[in-house]
Amino acid sequence: MKKRLQTRNEVIAFVASLVVVLALLVMASLSMTRTVTTLQADIGALNAKKAKYDKIIQEIKQLETEKAKLTTKIDAIKMLKSQSQISVRLLDAIATATPADSIWLKTLKQIGNTVDIEGIALDNTRLAGYMETLTASPYFAGATLGKSSLETVAGQQLKSFSLSLAVQAPAGGNTESKQGDVK
Repeated sequence: MKKRLQTRNEVIAFVASLVVVLALLVMASLSMTRTVTTLQADIGALNAKKAKYDKIIQEIKQLETEKAKLTTKIDAIKMLKSQSQISVRLLDAIATATPADSIWLKTLKQIGNTVDIEGIALDNTRLAGYMETLTASPYFAGATLGKSSLETVAGQQLKSFSLSLAVQAPAGGNTESKQGDVK
């Protein structure tokens, strides 16, 4: 009887231990289920926030694209403005360097970074001085005499010439006048 009682107590202890273990497993399972549910709710909330931020990110990308387009347009406008200012400066430098009483210009063409001039000079000395004056300008890198021939104008023998001037931006890239009158 003692043995039976001891076996019965062992079986009861075993069943009680089993019940306790099962209870702990059920509690752990419920806790994990609750954690999973909470985490899924958090994931849903984070996905909703992400969707909201994705719209904002798309707007930012669109604004950056528009900004890049506008920057390109502004750069093109600045380039055109600086080129137009250089053209005006070139004409001013040529007009200033041309003596009215000894050199007369027939044609003036600017193609890219080259200015071609055709004209008439009193003599070779004045033509050479004119070329030196032009190359002293900050807008011209050099002058090349293309042709030079005698031409009779109003009964006088004058020098017909063609020049090719290499255009350069002035040192420092400043195309504004010293007085700042043209901007």
